[in-house]
Amino acid sequence: MSTSNNIENTYRSVIASIKQQRDELNVEMRLARMEVRGGWDEVEKKWQQAQSKAYQLDKASAESVHEHGQALSILSDELKETCKRLKTSRQALAFRDRR
Repeated sequence: MSTSNNIENTYRSVIASIKQQRDELNVEMRLARMEVRGGWDEVEKKWQQAQSKAYQLDKASAESVHEHGQALSILSDELKETCKRLKTSRQALAFRDRR
C-alpha cells in the first residue's frame, strides 16, 4: 500500500508542477500580447505624426521646409525603430506559441 501511495503522491506532485508551469506561461503570453498591442499603438501614433509632418512639409514655406524635414526624419527613424522592436516582440511571441 505504501508504494501505491508513493506513486499517487508523485503523480499529484508532477501534475501540480505542470499546472503551475502552464499557468505561469499563460500569464507570460498575455503580457507578451499586451506588449505587442502597445507597440502597435505606438507605431500607429508615430505613423499619424509622420503623415501630419509630411502634409505640413507640402504646405510649408521655403524657410520652414528644413525644420519640417528634420522633424519628419526624426519621426521616420522612430517609426522604423518601433516597427523593428515590434517585429522582434512578435517573433518572440510566435516562438513561445510554438512551444
